[in-house]
Order: sequence, then structure tokens, then C-alpha cells
Amino acid sequence: MSSEHDRIPSFLRSAAAEPLDHLSTLDMVTVINGEDRRIAGAVAACLPEIARIVDNAADIIGRGGRVVLIGAGGSGRAAMEAVSEFSPDGDHGLRALVAGGEKTLLHMRNEAADDYDRGIRDLQSIAFDHNDMLLALSVSGKTPWVWGGLRHAGSQGSRIALITGNAASEAAQLAEMIVAPDTGPEVVAGFSTPKAQLAQQQILTMIVSGLAIRAGRTWRNMRVDVPFHSDRWCERQIAVVMAASDCSRSEAKAALQACHRHCPTAILTILTGMDPGEARRILKDNDDRLRFALQQTQSPLAGA
Repeated sequence: MSSEHDRIPSFLRSAAAEPLDHLSTLDMVTVINGEDRRIAGAVAACLPEIARIVDNAADIIGRGGRVVLIGAGGSGRAAMEAVSEFSPDGDHGLRALVAGGEKTLLHMRNEAADDYDRGIRDLQSIAFDHNDMLLALSVSGKTPWVWGGLRHAGSQGSRIALITGNAASEAAQLAEMIVAPDTGPEVVAGFSTPKAQLAQQQILTMIVSGLAIRAGRTWRNMRVDVPFHSDRWCERQIAVVMAASDCSRSEAKAALQACHRHCPTAILTILTGMDPGEARRILKDNDDRLRFALQQTQSPLAGA
């Protein structure tokens, strides 16, 4: 007999996992692993729409607008982490909002997630308008706070994208770009949505990585605009300069020191031999895109 739960993705039951509580531990985790292998295929089926989101988001940021990620619960935390990694200095047009706020207690976050009007107010509080793009994350597609945000973005004439596990949800009806990977039923129905969340994380990582590449923040397959915020980030900078220019640790540290800890400038000085001031000027002329700067210097590495 069907029920309301049957129409909620987290309550769909997996035939492969039906005898789960009778299995040995090894067989149990083998079933779970087999279900997890479906995630990559489900995400692969969504690649054209993921690419469309990346292109639209890159266009918005290129025009000076913002791409605002919103989500409640785990989706909101994923959005916050993605933005923190992408833009730790908050200076690259990507922003995240989580229902209830980043530092709010769990029960207050849950209350906020159920507040449709607050979803509208939270976007209004950051002056979200038609120049911005909304990327909503909602596994269930049934979160009122997210609906409020989606409806406000629609009222502004903004571009709207959604990553969800439920293509038939209310949220999906409010978005123009929808990524809804069919990861199938969860291994344990009604417990949580790990498969859907893993798919969401993979898609979000693709989008954020794609934005970094389209913004010229990478060279080859390396992020080269690593900022300096702490000793940990200092070590990242050194590693990036060493990898990009094939130099020693001492050379990387010296170049970073001479270039005021600006990674692309340090890399350009090592690869071309020019002084830091000239390297910084050429990078600024090329919107800090290392590949274009190398092309201007006619470096043989420009096309590498």
C-alpha cells in the first residue's frame, strides 16, 4: 500500500538493500558501497545542466554581480564551506546564506528553515537583485525558507538555479536551471539522505571549480590565486609556487616575499625573470590571469 512517505525521496526503499538487517557486516557495507557507486553515474547524466549553471554564474560574476548560494541544514553548511574555500577573502562574487545564520543553534536553524517569509527577508537583507544569480541547494526541494528565497529571486528577474534530489518538488517549479541527479533510494529509508547529499556535494564542487577556472584563478590545473591568511595558507602558497614554476622551496619563499605574497606575481617572476613590479603590472593589465600575462610576455609556457 502506498503512502505519503512513498512520495518523499528519503522514504523510497531500495530493493537491493531489502535484507540489510539480516546480512553480515561485510555484506552490509558491500551493499552500501554498491549503492554509492550509482552516484557518479547519476551526476554524469546532469553534466549539460551543470555546465549551463557554470556559464551563467561566470557571466554574472564577470558583470560584477553575485552568485548567492542558499540552503538549510546540511545543504546550507555545504554552501558555506564551498564559498569559504572558493573565496576566503570574500572578494570573488560568491556568497552563501544558511537558514538561521551560520552561528545559530541547531533548533533555531530548524525553525528558520520552516520560515518562508524569512527566506525572502534574508535575500532582501543583502540587497539581492536582478544583477545577481541564486543557486539554491535543497535535497528534498520542500524547505519553505528556500522557497521564499527562490520566489524573491524570481520577483527580481534574477537567474535561478537549483540542485535537488527531487525534480518534482515545489522548489524545482521555481527554478529555470535544475540539476536533479537520480541517485535512487537511500540504503536505509527514512533515516537520512547520504547518497543525495554526496551527489549534491559533487555537483557543488564542480560548479565552484568551474567558476574558479572561468574566472582565471587557475593556471593549467592549479589554483594560483591562493591568498595569505595564516601559516596554513602560507604553506599552500609555497606549494603552489613550487609546483607552478618547478622551483625550490627557498626560491618560492623568496619570490613570495618580494611579491608581497601574491602568488601569480611570484610565479610570473620566476617563469620570466622579470622584476616583481613589472610582473604585477602585466598581471593587472590581464585581470590577474596568469595565462594571458604569460602570453603577453611571449613565454613558451603560455600555451602549456
